[in-house]
Amino acid sequence: MNDKTGRAYPHGKSVAPLYTEAPDQQPGFRAKPWWLMVQEHAVEKEFAANDWALERLKHGASGLLFYLYDYQYLPRILRDIDLRYIHLGLVVEGSGPEVMEALLHHAHNEIHPLDQIHGFINIDPVEIAARTGYWDESKMYDLGELSRLTPPQFKFMCVNANFYGACGASAGTQLGLALAHLDFYLDAFGEVGLAQYWLGLSAGTHMFEEMAKIRAMRLLWGRLLETYGLPQVHLEIYAETSIQQQSALDIETNLLRAASAAFGAITGGADALQIRPYTAVTSAYDAEAERLALNQHYLFAYESFLDRVEDPAAGSYFIETLTKELCEEAWEMAQEVREMGGIIEALKSNWIQDKIWAEASEAAPSEYLGVNKFPAATGLPEGFEPSDAVRRTAHQKKFSACDIEPLRPVRWAEALEKELRKKA
Repeated sequence: MNDKTGRAYPHGKSVAPLYTEAPDQQPGFRAKPWWLMVQEHAVEKEFAANDWALERLKHGASGLLFYLYDYQYLPRILRDIDLRYIHLGLVVEGSGPEVMEALLHHAHNEIHPLDQIHGFINIDPVEIAARTGYWDESKMYDLGELSRLTPPQFKFMCVNANFYGACGASAGTQLGLALAHLDFYLDAFGEVGLAQYWLGLSAGTHMFEEMAKIRAMRLLWGRLLETYGLPQVHLEIYAETSIQQQSALDIETNLLRAASAAFGAITGGADALQIRPYTAVTSAYDAEAERLALNQHYLFAYESFLDRVEDPAAGSYFIETLTKELCEEAWEMAQEVREMGGIIEALKSNWIQDKIWAEASEAAPSEYLGVNKFPAATGLPEGFEPSDAVRRTAHQKKFSACDIEPLRPVRWAEALEKELRKKA
């Protein structure tokens, strides 16, 4: 039992029900009560990726997400898959237009009507700059090419705001940067591709905050469209349970962490959700863990009936109030970034990096279940080595030649695991 009388999230917001009248916000919800059940795969060999995909579909996945290079042969990956009945995600290293052309040719050869192909292609110049340290203007031209190639039901205007969460940003900062990210593309492209935007958010273990975060994102999107005088369109939100909360010790506990994160994302209204396997930290591919991750979707849908309820968080005083607070915090941050000249200028000035590094440092836990609190007796898995802690100064020196200081993903248990490894 916890003997504390009050609780707070890692970044300071108090967790307590507010017995007052809730704000009337009407944030909207996903188009249908059910959500897409996504699983991901990094493509190394095309036929092996195809075998993986067919197995995942046999077990009931409704969304497939492939990480691939533009030189890999897409028809081999998609062999015997009827694209009309799945949601296809393509995260591309290289030329997005080339991959989209390959997809169009494959659909034509398989006689798949283009207006029945659903999914997204992931080319996000801003996230690439934040991750690699290099701003590549040519990627903006790739988005222009994709606007002419991409079928109407396929999304190509991509905002990977989940990356900010993976680097330790608080919920408010993740939303504020997501909004600034969207603002950058709306300013550049206007109404082009407006109905083909999609946005990724990370889902952490604080379920009420995740509900409020996704609901707030819909309100913020609507408000941003108003400022541009653009029509209101649905923003597709893809969420993924974060590896940030996973530990390599007592790894079965990661199933519970993922369940908390997934519940928050589903109840908040994510259109698509990937529940990461509980072995994601220790193993690149684990068929049993992927099957269990998919089964967690089924528990939420077919035993908890979350696929039959629209916006179950609506009217909750605490969640509605937290939604409003996150909206105000995020909007203020996005306006500050706009005054700096936009999100790329904010990255070049290190304003974003300073904020996220500070928030990650503040949120890092001193205790972690199964690691140094009720530690697992089994020890770290054989062959697994936690990464060394990285100081900001060393990180900056390493990437001093870059245009931008790259953001660095964090995993909360890693430093504690490293201490245990040293003691072993």
